Amino acid sequence: MKQSYFILLTIGLLTLFGCTQQECGPLPGTAPEQIIEVEAVDQVITYHCRYSCWTEEEFSNITEANLGKLFNETYTVNAGHFNFTFNETNHSTITECLVYDKISRSRDEYVGYFSWFLDPLGLDFIDDNFKESKTGLSWEGNINGVPTSIRIECPPQDSVYGLGPYGVGVGHCHAHIWWPASSEAW
Repeated sequence: MKQSYFILLTIGLLTLFGCTQQECGPLPGTAPEQIIEVEAVDQVITYHCRYSCWTEEEFSNITEANLGKLFNETYTVNAGHFNFTFNETNHSTITECLVYDKISRSRDEYVGYFSWFLDPLGLDFIDDNFKESKTGLSWEGNINGVPTSIRIECPPQDSVYGLGPYGVGVGHCHAHIWWPASSEAW
């Protein structure tokens, strides 16, 4: 079910740019990849995605409006302050924006809600073995045949963002990450 969202997104993208399955791919001599970095700062999430899987034909038809529409159809969130970068040399794009209303703060802690991000990609922090660190979670693998690297950066802690009881100290579950409000000034 989770991967069906990504498959539908891919089919929609191929249709949008008039590309058949056989002709899609990066320029010869370049490796396709997707690098996604998500950073939690107070109650705002900064999203950054570098995508280098466009064919020459697809790349020549991409506009900022296309990329914005693709983001909004993939991740149905309150997002703004979009910035798009196009690299003609390797036919890659960068999508950057701010995502609102996905981190809540109580008096003692922050909780980041990441199902908006994980579900369309068919991922889960626990089931897909995200690597835990003192600064967040990360993952590398293939999404629909595209090598993908994901890094979710949170406020630095003295202990890792490990699997733990919901809302206690620093930790994560399937689609949430939490940390103490005292660590906000980083």
